[in-house]
Amino acid sequence: MHAIQVPAGGSSPAAASYIPCVTFAPDQNETSVTEQRIGTLVAERTAQRRLFYGIEVMASDPSGRPTCLDFNHFLPLLPTFVSVVWLSQRYWDVQPVGQVESLHLAHHLATRIPVLPHVSAYRMSRQRLDQILALNFSSLLAVRGDQVHEDQDFSISYPMVEHSRRQRGETISVCVGGYPEGYTSLGDIPQNSAKNMEFLKAKIDAGADCIITQICYRPEVIVQFVKDCRAAGIAVPIVVGLMSHESFRSYSMIEQIAGVHLPDDLREQLDHLHSAHMMDMKSDQDLIRRFFVSLTVRTVRHVLDADVGIWGFHFFTLNRFKSVQAVLQELRDLDLLKDAEKDTKGYEK
Repeated sequence: MHAIQVPAGGSSPAAASYIPCVTFAPDQNETSVTEQRIGTLVAERTAQRRLFYGIEVMASDPSGRPTCLDFNHFLPLLPTFVSVVWLSQRYWDVQPVGQVESLHLAHHLATRIPVLPHVSAYRMSRQRLDQILALNFSSLLAVRGDQVHEDQDFSISYPMVEHSRRQRGETISVCVGGYPEGYTSLGDIPQNSAKNMEFLKAKIDAGADCIITQICYRPEVIVQFVKDCRAAGIAVPIVVGLMSHESFRSYSMIEQIAGVHLPDDLREQLDHLHSAHMMDMKSDQDLIRRFFVSLTVRTVRHVLDADVGIWGFHFFTLNRFKSVQAVLQELRDLDLLKDAEKDTKGYEK
């Protein structure tokens, strides 16, 4: 997700006590990762014209316990990459910066799978960004974040992109957010789609080489956004952000924070399912999960059918993975998701 500060809840554990809780799949050996730069990797996968996906995770839960991620649950086709959320209010003053939980997890993941750590502008100084860049990650996702503080050096993500490219050159991939419905998290500020596209183009011109879109429940709007990007001369690969909620509470939280909404007819269906669940606490909560799984699958199919050159999808998980796995299985059942072929060394082709 972009420009979203997920409430952190409880206090974060001491940086030194953070131990990643990751189970890698058998094929994820330390020699299997060749290209770590996400922009380059996404461009290569897009050129293959075969559906691929990434997942977004948070390093720990609201109580501070490390997130447990088992890649075996995603087999037979593993994510192409993992992005790791930056929680601004928890991380902004952790020293040294390499002990930030998300960066600690990202380093651990990067030995076995391409990783995209997020970096938010909130309270970010040039010196601190330089410290992050010095950690030698091959990629980062630069976002403005929900909140702005008077002490931060970057008020928007554009100068972060520019600074990162100037400091690291071609040794780093810098991804940015794309907003099919505009900057909805800013509240009721009127949206100007032409201006928004100019802002995005400026970030690309400054050196961003990949776009990951914010959640959008209207696939026709996603398709139009892609067309508008191409018409504006934005040629970098675009990955479509998806969120398959597991509960009404999850949807409501994201609706409030991100300002993105279901279309009226789908919201009416969701309200009906939620009301039925509230009246009969024994009713199947899985109905809501299946509602969002179905919606997510329809979104993927719509984007693929539109033939706008989009083959990559990125799941915003909030550390809930069952719905993602259900979506992947449905896509596999529809023959839209092909299991990766393996060469003799076990690498994904």
